[in-house]
Amino acid sequence: MKKSWVYAIVSVFVFATAYLMVFAFWHRTNTELLFLILSIYALVSVSISFLSVYLWNRTKQRAKAASNRRLHRFLTHLSTPAMLWDDGMNHILINDRLRKIIGTDAENEETPDPNLLLPLLFNKEEFNEDALKEIVSSNQKEYSFMTENGVRHDMIWNTSVVETDDKGISKFISIGTDLAEIRAMESELKYYTKKLAASEGKHALSMELTEIGILLGEQGSRLIFPSKELQKMLGLSGDAVRIEELRSHIYPEDCEAFDRHILTMRHRMHEYLNEIHTMELRLYSADGQLRWYSYRFKATRMTDSGKLVVGGAILDQTTEKEKDAEIERIAYMDSVTEGPNRNRLMQVGREHYQETEHSDAQYWVIALDIDKFHLINDTCGYDSGNELLRHFFHVIMNTIGAESFAARISGDNFALIVPCTEDDNFPQQLLADIQTGFGKVMEGTFANSSLTCSAGYAKMPQDGKSFEEVLEHAEFALSVTRPERSCINPYTHKMHDTIIHENDIEMRLTDAVRQQSFVLFYQPKISLKDGSVIGLEALVRWKQPDGSLLMPGDFIPIAEKSLLITEITRFVLHESCRQLKEWQALGLPKLVVSINVSSTDFYQNNLHALVTQALDTHQIEPCCLEIELTETLALKDIDVSIAQMEQIRASGIQLAMDDFGTGYSSLGYIQQLPFTMLKLDRQFVSNMTDDPVVQEILSSIVRIAKAKHVETIAEGVETAEQAKQLRLCGCEYGQGYLYGKPMPADQIETFIRDNLVHKKVY
Repeated sequence: MKKSWVYAIVSVFVFATAYLMVFAFWHRTNTELLFLILSIYALVSVSISFLSVYLWNRTKQRAKAASNRRLHRFLTHLSTPAMLWDDGMNHILINDRLRKIIGTDAENEETPDPNLLLPLLFNKEEFNEDALKEIVSSNQKEYSFMTENGVRHDMIWNTSVVETDDKGISKFISIGTDLAEIRAMESELKYYTKKLAASEGKHALSMELTEIGILLGEQGSRLIFPSKELQKMLGLSGDAVRIEELRSHIYPEDCEAFDRHILTMRHRMHEYLNEIHTMELRLYSADGQLRWYSYRFKATRMTDSGKLVVGGAILDQTTEKEKDAEIERIAYMDSVTEGPNRNRLMQVGREHYQETEHSDAQYWVIALDIDKFHLINDTCGYDSGNELLRHFFHVIMNTIGAESFAARISGDNFALIVPCTEDDNFPQQLLADIQTGFGKVMEGTFANSSLTCSAGYAKMPQDGKSFEEVLEHAEFALSVTRPERSCINPYTHKMHDTIIHENDIEMRLTDAVRQQSFVLFYQPKISLKDGSVIGLEALVRWKQPDGSLLMPGDFIPIAEKSLLITEITRFVLHESCRQLKEWQALGLPKLVVSINVSSTDFYQNNLHALVTQALDTHQIEPCCLEIELTETLALKDIDVSIAQMEQIRASGIQLAMDDFGTGYSSLGYIQQLPFTMLKLDRQFVSNMTDDPVVQEILSSIVRIAKAKHVETIAEGVETAEQAKQLRLCGCEYGQGYLYGKPMPADQIETFIRDNLVHKKVY
C-alpha cells in the first residue's frame, strides 16, 4: 500500500474520530442518536480495516508476481542451458538453449514433465532429500544423459535455492555447462602435445583454437605457451611467456593459489596424469578489466620424449559468476532488510560450527525479536512494520563487530553469531547496547512508541551437536522469556531437560491418542436459586499404565504444540456425547455438557463440522452441548472468531466465554461476540467476600450480561458465603468444590440422582 493512501486513510479516520468525540459530547443526552452514530463509526472502522488488508494483500501479490517475472526473464535470456524447477515436481521452466539440447525446440512445445525430465538430466531414479542435497552441493559434478535422437551430453549443473514458500516447497534454478566444446578441446590438446618436442621452438607451435584460451607448460620449464586466443584475452606478448608475466595479470588475492599450482606442477605433476582438475582465478584482461576465468587442466606424458606436460582450457566465466552472484543474492538476501536471510545464516553457522570442531573457537548464537511487534503491524500497517524491521537490523549492524554475523530469519525474528569473549555476561551487554540504539528510533510513525526487544542465547559448540541444534536452543531460550519487555535468557541444561521431558510426553501421548488412553471426569454446574444440577463440564484425564491419572495441565500444552490436540478434542466430543446419550436413555434429566476447545481447534480446523459430526453420530440435540472458549482465545482474531461462533450458534450449540476477567476484560465484547454463557473467573469469586469493589464489579457485569440475554456462572465457588454473595449479585449459576469436585461418569450419575431428591441451596 502506498504511503499516500495510508496517510489519507489515517487522516480521514483521525478527523472523523475527533468530530464524533465533539458530536458525542454535545449530544450525550440523546442516547439513540449517539448509539446510531457510534454504530456507523464502528462500521466505517471495520470497512477501513478490510480495505487496508485488501490493499496490502494486493500489493504483496503484485510484488511476488513482479519477482517471478524478473526471474523468468533472467532465465530466458541466459545463453547457457538453464531451468527453474521445484522439489514438489510440479512445475519446470526451461530456456531455449536447453530445449535445443534435449530436442524440444518448437516455440509452442508443451512444458516438459518434471518427473521425466529431471531424473533424465540428473541421473536420478527418484528425488528424495539426499538426492536434492547432492544436486545443490555438487557444482562440479558431471551428469551424462542421452537424448531421444541418440546424442550423448555431458553437463555440469550449478543449482541454487531461489526461495521456499509457506508450504515448504523450494524453488531451484539450475544453470548448466555443456562439456561438448571442452571435450573437443581435450581431443585437440592431445593432438598438439604429440607434436611437442624438447626444444623451446617446438613448444611455440601455433595453437589455433577459437573462443577458448589454451595454456601449455612442460615440467621443469619456466616458460608457458598460450594460444593466440589466450594472448588476445589477457594481452600477453609472444607465443612463449615466462610464468612471472602471467602471474602479473592475476588478482593479488589469487596469487597464492596460482603459486601453489605452479609448485605442484613442478614437483608432483605425475599425480595429475589423465585426470581433469579445475581452478578458478581472477585475472586482469587485455582491456584492464578484472574478470573471472576457469582453468580446466590435466597432465599427460609425451609419447616421443616421455616428458610430462600440463595444459588445459581457460574460459571466461565472468558472466556465469555474475549470474551466480545474482542467484545467490536472490537465495540468501532478505528482501525487507536487504541483509542476510535464514538460508545464509544456516550456511555461515554450519561453517562456524565446523571451525569449532578443529580449533578452540567458540561463538554466542543469539536469537532476538521485537517486543509486541504485531501491534505495530496491526495499528500502523505492514509498511510501517517493514520500516521498523529495517531500523532494527540497522541498529544491530551498527552494534555488533565486524567479526560477527546477523540475519533476519523470519517475521520479527533475527539471529546473531558473535565470537565469544572471556566475559560470560557479554550477551547481556550486547543486548543492552542494541536495546539502547533501538530505543532511539523515535521518528515518524514511531515518534511516540516505546520500542524494546528480547533475546535468548546459547553457546556454540557446547549447547548443541550441530549449528541447527544450537540455534534451536537459542530460539527456545527466547520463547521462554518472561512476560516483561526487554528480557534476555541464556539456554540452560534445565531447559534441555524440559525439552527431553516434553519430547518423552509427546511420544507417549501419540501412543495414548492411538490407544484412546483417556477418561472423562465431570464437574457439576449448580443453580444458585434452587440448588439443582443444570449442566456438567467435561474434563479430560490421561490414564497411565500404572492406573494413575495425569491432569490436563501436564499434557494439553504439549498436545497443542504437536497438533495432537485435535485428536484429544475429538475424543472428548464423542465420549461426552456418547455418555450424555446413555444418561438420557437411563431417564436422567436433560443436561448441558460443556467442553473446552483449544486455539488450534478453533482457528486451524473446521470446528463446526467437528462438533456437528459428533452430535449426529450419537443423536444428541445441539442445545445439549456447550463449547467453552477462553476470552483471550476468542479475541485473538476477532473477525474469524465471530464467523466461527455465528456458525456454531446457528446450529443451536451453546457458547460460553471461559475465565472472563483474566484477558482483555472488555464488557463491549459481550455484545459483539455471540456467547450464551459468561463464566466469571475464580479470581473474582475468591476476592469478592471482603472486597465491596469486587462485589460491585460483579454486580455490574451480571446486569450487563442479563441485558444482553447472556447467562452467568461463577467458577471456583468453595464456601457458602461466596455462593450467597454471588446470588445477591444476581449470578444465576455456580461451579466449584462447594458443590462437587470433578468426578468419573459413575460417580457423577449418582450425584445427579441424589440431587433430584436432596437439593441444597447455600
